[in-house]
Amino acid sequence: MFCFELEPAIPLLTVTQKGVWTAATVATFEPAFRQELKRLLVSGRPTSLIIEIRATVPRDLLVTKALRAMVARLGHLNADRTAVVSSLGFADLQAGRIPDPNTRIFTSIVQARDWVTNKPGESLSMTSGNEPSDASPEGSVVHVRGPADVDFVLTPAAALETARRISDAAVEVLLETASATGSARHSDVSSSKARTPDLVPALE
Repeated sequence: MFCFELEPAIPLLTVTQKGVWTAATVATFEPAFRQELKRLLVSGRPTSLIIEIRATVPRDLLVTKALRAMVARLGHLNADRTAVVSSLGFADLQAGRIPDPNTRIFTSIVQARDWVTNKPGESLSMTSGNEPSDASPEGSVVHVRGPADVDFVLTPAAALETARRISDAAVEVLLETASATGSARHSDVSSSKARTPDLVPALE
């Protein structure tokens, strides 16, 4: 159900969680997780943690609550940087509502590892693409692929909400761009009109 990989030289702890979890699974996981976090702290340097959730269905709400309560009990054992990777995308993680700036959610283990191994002061670099992602139904979920390393699944409800949010954001960007372009053109016209009297004496 879970396994650990400790890389003390970084220092980084990667936790892989598989299968369908129950409250009993969380109870078994917590002491083992605490022991690994203690080993992670031995270096005395800023620590990083990756939690990769390999699940095919969203977790039960009781399990989610139990995991959150467990994290709250960790105290000083918490890593300085935590990346959560979910094959279910933001649906399993409630749209990524994590207030801690040192915790981020990813759909790619590569992106997660790049972020946690950067210096704490560095921000996650983003690239702008002009190719749309592909989306297809797969059983009870929607699978989103490409471009680059985008690969995750969402429940139908999460897919619809994500599509709405992306659409709203795209419209806002288009409106702001159009407004900025209009302002620039107005400024150019005004400047041109302001310069016209200077040309009159030369034409007389």
